[in-house]
Amino acid sequence: MEGVSGMKAVITALTSALTTDTFFSVIVDIIPFLAIIVPVSLGFYMLRKLIKGAGKAKVRV
Repeated sequence: MEGVSGMKAVITALTSALTTDTFFSVIVDIIPFLAIIVPVSLGFYMLRKLIKGAGKAKVRV
């Protein structure tokens, strides 16, 4: 059965390509992006809440 050997080849290629070194090198590249995006998104969320409440005179801090 060719399908089984083909799937085994795909699994073998994935397990040989995905090592801890390659995985953590990707994680290290993502960390600076997350360090900027998380505070900006939280600030944007809080700003939207303030603006939404300002029209109804319900400003919260």
